[in-house]
Amino acid sequence: MTAGRPEGDRPSAQISSHKLFAPPAFRGVVSRRAILDRIFAEGAVRTFLFQGPAGHGKSTLLQQVMSACQQRGSLTGWLSFDDADNDMRRFTSHFDALLDGVCGDTPGGPRRPNPAGPRARRSDAVIQRLLQLGRPVALFLDELQELSNPAILGFFRDLLERLPDRITIHFGSRALPDLGLARLLVNGRALVLRADELRFTTFEAEQFFAEARDLGVKQDEVAAIHKQTEGWPAALQLFRLSLASPSVRGALGDLGGYRPRELADYLADNVLSLQTPRIREFLLRTSLLTRLSAPLCDALLGWQDAQSILLFLERNGLFLRSLDSELRWFKYHTLFSGFLLEQLRESDPQGLRELHSRAAHWYHAHGFHDEAMHHAIEAGEFGFAASVMNLWSTRLVAEGHLATVERWYDRLPLDEIEPRRDLAVKIAYALSFLRRHRKLRPLMEVLDTPVTLASAPGAPSANPDVVRTMVTLLFDDIPRAFELVRSIDVHVPDPEPFRAFELSAACNVIGYSASSSGDYESAREYVMLSRAYSDKAHARFSGGYSVAIAGTNLLVQGELREALERFRAGLAEQHADADTSVASASLVSCYLMALYDADELATAEALFAQFHDVIREGVLLDFLAVAYVSMARIHDARGASPKAVELLDEAENIGHLTGWPRLIRMVDRERVRRHLLRGERDRAQLIASRIPQRPEFVLPQGTALFSEDSEGEAIGRIRLAIHRGNGDEALRQIALELELAQRHGRIRRQIKLHILEALAQSQRGRARPAYAAIRHAMQLAEPRGFIRSFLDEGDEVQKLLREVYPSLQEAGGGREQSGEGLLRFAARLLGTSAPSADDLASGAPLQIAEPLTDGEKNILAFLARGVSNKVIAAELFVSENTVKFHLKNIYGKLGAGSRLQAINAARRMGLV
Repeated sequence: MTAGRPEGDRPSAQISSHKLFAPPAFRGVVSRRAILDRIFAEGAVRTFLFQGPAGHGKSTLLQQVMSACQQRGSLTGWLSFDDADNDMRRFTSHFDALLDGVCGDTPGGPRRPNPAGPRARRSDAVIQRLLQLGRPVALFLDELQELSNPAILGFFRDLLERLPDRITIHFGSRALPDLGLARLLVNGRALVLRADELRFTTFEAEQFFAEARDLGVKQDEVAAIHKQTEGWPAALQLFRLSLASPSVRGALGDLGGYRPRELADYLADNVLSLQTPRIREFLLRTSLLTRLSAPLCDALLGWQDAQSILLFLERNGLFLRSLDSELRWFKYHTLFSGFLLEQLRESDPQGLRELHSRAAHWYHAHGFHDEAMHHAIEAGEFGFAASVMNLWSTRLVAEGHLATVERWYDRLPLDEIEPRRDLAVKIAYALSFLRRHRKLRPLMEVLDTPVTLASAPGAPSANPDVVRTMVTLLFDDIPRAFELVRSIDVHVPDPEPFRAFELSAACNVIGYSASSSGDYESAREYVMLSRAYSDKAHARFSGGYSVAIAGTNLLVQGELREALERFRAGLAEQHADADTSVASASLVSCYLMALYDADELATAEALFAQFHDVIREGVLLDFLAVAYVSMARIHDARGASPKAVELLDEAENIGHLTGWPRLIRMVDRERVRRHLLRGERDRAQLIASRIPQRPEFVLPQGTALFSEDSEGEAIGRIRLAIHRGNGDEALRQIALELELAQRHGRIRRQIKLHILEALAQSQRGRARPAYAAIRHAMQLAEPRGFIRSFLDEGDEVQKLLREVYPSLQEAGGGREQSGEGLLRFAARLLGTSAPSADDLASGAPLQIAEPLTDGEKNILAFLARGVSNKVIAAELFVSENTVKFHLKNIYGKLGAGSRLQAINAARRMGLV
């Protein structure tokens, strides 16, 4: 243990406990009674935002509202944000720690099961967890202006839209955030108090100065001060601290020409001048610290009495507050520390750099890497910062804190990274997973130069071959990536953790390659090896990709139900780790594709809404393509064609910005399909003619990426030929593709090809071969649960199904098990839930495609009694949006499109 540091105060890898500590109530603070009365009179408001510049009393007001909520019986929790929270994993860890504190769990301890189910959107999971407490809950979130990550802001927009009556959220922010407040304000569900409304009234100013009886402030002096400060709380406090100076008191009538910031600087200067020389020195020379502790301040100043000074400053209201109940960590008010730091920068710039250097080394020695980086860079010690980063990034990359790596990379000179190949490798991993093409190019040049500096002591060596493979994948040179990874020896006994992380990534790529070439057993083995390495490295990040590849490996073999189960289990693991990072997004992208295949549209919609921002920003091309195309098709299935168009346009734009022409080709092929199904052949042909005929790369014959398994260029050509009346040409191509698909065991692709074969035969007027082909497709699809493969080909497939239905009824009537299954399957494909005549005669219940969760069973029971969504929500203590979310899942599982259909299907299945 390091001297001067209390035992147990070692920083958590995830949680900074001071961020969860509400500011204490200071002696002499004026109660903002008028604002409090207004807040508690707004019974329908669930979201409160206090917005104004620094010094407007936002944090103090939040603390007062929090105390009032506690007195009224609410459970409360506090969280302050900083710039580092734009890393999704860090944000999620701290937000979950906030919930742990409210729920009485150990912050950062083992995750409880998601009460809304592993597939629920994160906002629903938060709401359900808080509702289970059975008491009103009020959350207080300060410094919201620090957050800019679109995925995090999207989470809050989603959460605020769904807040039930027993949960309120109170924000403090210097800027108006992008939280979708306009709609909430119009609906009376949000209240924003801006700077003008946060200022002290004349009466509050009188109360404020009445607390300082020793100053003897007269009423006319209070009026003058209030007029000059316009009720700005920080300026009033500065006045109260500086009125002991005769010059300030005598100048009350002459300060009208000062602007507010100039007035604050004038007053702060007077407050500083009133302190003893030792206190002045302490204030100035510690002003560079974002948070202060006695050991840190003693190390900075070479003193031994910092704790007593910190307590003195807090007691006397000198803009310092404690960050924990043990009074170990403190923080200056931003306005005051900014003034002090500017004074120090002007008077002693060299001394300031030396203080930054001491702070950097102290923070590094005590394991606070983020603060060490900040102060090292401010001191101009970029070499030391790069060494700290080399050690720290080992954990950051493995755990998926990619945005943190990028944030500090942006502040480091490249010439300090160049001689540190290990650091360049780790940063390259982060940037490749974040899809930062431009930033990667100079780093890849670094990796191609000889090493001139050894690794920092304790920093594991990194292998540039693995990261070259990942970067090659990012630039969509798939054949080259598969070639590179084959040269890496992944069978390494007992590798150290970071090497295990790299081997896990390499095994994932090998598994991807094996699955693409049809070697499914090898793919499975390498994915299992990847998971083993991932566990050794404690790298949840690469584990998400392992599940994605394992699931798609099953899916292309036609094992849809097994793939769904693999994705569900993997997502539950990610939820248990509170992870909505890039790794989860890759898993979810593939899960969306499988959910769409199984016609579980409601679940897919909810997942895409939750992960849209992360998928857009941080997954590789094929993962992004399947997510966007699946979701666009869901919009079409829901009759929301404009949303489908918007999503495809967004995907195309990503293709242009990222330099992915193959993604643009895939989007255009989907547009062609959409126009063909609408009968717009000329428009489809026009788009098809503009798709470049020369592909970006050529894979060996029989090799197919999962994103093009049931679509792709060949299937696009076949579909276009059918709709143009070239059925014979289509059949010729189908025969070739079927032979390859059968040889490589691609059942999912075979289903699609047989459907297209049926359409081509029908187009040529050959009914019997058409019926045989559609029946063959159904025989492959029915036991595996593939639904959308048929529905995606439009009305002609529906027509064929209706025509073949009588023959299926005969088979069902003959007690042929396969016939019964196909009959029920055809009925579902035709959009009916009707059982066969034999089913009705025997009373045999239909079989549900997927078991209902306990929550869904509860809602189904209410549904069967004819209870409205509003009453169900009240009975279950959830929001109406949560009820609607579960109803969508129920409809999908029952194959129903309405309440009545769901009730009828549930009765036939014996569920109600």
